[in-house]
Amino acid sequence: MAHGIAQRKEKAASYKLASMQPDFMERRIRQTSGWIMLGLMLLAELGLAWDRRWHDIVGRDQFWIPPHIMMYTGVAGAGLITLGIVLVDTQRYYQKKAGVDDSSTSSVLGFFHAPLGFILLGFGMLIDAIAAPFDNYWHELYGIDVTFWAPFHLMGHLGAAIGGLGIIYAFASEAVQQRQAEHPSRRLLGLTGPEWAVVVILAAFMEIILPALTAFTPVVLGSVQLLSYPLILVLTASLFLVSAYLCFRKPGITLLTILILWPLSIATELFTPFALRFMAMRLGLTYRLGREPIVDVTLALLPVFYLVCALMVEAAVAWQRRSGKVGNGDLRGAWLLGILMAIPAVVIPPAIVHALHLWAPGIPLPPDVVQVLQPTWLNMLLSLPLAMLLGAIMASLGTVFGDIWHWNTQ
Repeated sequence: MAHGIAQRKEKAASYKLASMQPDFMERRIRQTSGWIMLGLMLLAELGLAWDRRWHDIVGRDQFWIPPHIMMYTGVAGAGLITLGIVLVDTQRYYQKKAGVDDSSTSSVLGFFHAPLGFILLGFGMLIDAIAAPFDNYWHELYGIDVTFWAPFHLMGHLGAAIGGLGIIYAFASEAVQQRQAEHPSRRLLGLTGPEWAVVVILAAFMEIILPALTAFTPVVLGSVQLLSYPLILVLTASLFLVSAYLCFRKPGITLLTILILWPLSIATELFTPFALRFMAMRLGLTYRLGREPIVDVTLALLPVFYLVCALMVEAAVAWQRRSGKVGNGDLRGAWLLGILMAIPAVVIPPAIVHALHLWAPGIPLPPDVVQVLQPTWLNMLLSLPLAMLLGAIMASLGTVFGDIWHWNTQ
């Protein structure tokens, strides 16, 4: 008990010392805004997953359907907070406040000054806001369109990607500031608050791909099919898991990311059919083509793939450290990890579908999932080299992003 009291006193003392730092107010402004925006971005992500199922099963009778309201509440809220941060930090920059200078902000249009992450996030949310009315007009012209590849859907996904990248930059730079601070910050399992935020965002990035996986249908080439689902899986795994490790440079960080990813995936798959049934009943809507919403067990199990890839990264890090081939926190041969990740990307999804058919035949699976994730061995072998090439490229890019996030203070 005395030890616990001493720990609490030590934490209180460290917080008091941190609050005496000259840039304490700037850190509070950025981190508080960042956490609010993280919540709004997760809200928008859940609304996007719900929106995909809504269009597929219910349809699209107007713009202000419930999932759109949920999704655009997150987008609009994040955009407004970003605008506020740009204006506040611009004022603080010209007032020469502590923590707001050319080393911690980026210039926009030659006048405004704000953290780089918030600038990226603002541009991402602006792209989403511009895409919304054009997407609505597209649907008015062509009706229901649930495909990932519709032009203004792609525009919206681009905005979301830029926004997500921006919020990673925002929290990663705060993590760098805390590592460089004179006084230690509070930690949970060895991670500061901003570091935990980055882990959650990286997990959310990987989770958002899972509901969209069925959009990556096979490309027919004569008598064979080129699979596209392994490409998006190996892209996210190699990019985000390699960059996650190099951002933190701590053993086990990729496994922690998967431990956060899996509950996010399960929560999404449980929420969307419940929300569909509830709102369809309240609004008196019927289901298209007689299809009722179901829990997609396949997508809830797909994080197994990310877990295998995380174990690859951790094994490579442990081996390189023991052999003395790299210094503390470095990672060599990331491109080779990307190549190896292509193998589970091709094999694991159809293995999950096959296992469910074999051991749990009573569990219903969406027909689009079965169509995409039940390829032949020939198609899998033909698709493997392309997945390996993409994995090598994205893992190499992951080393670049990881290094930037580890050192960037803007």
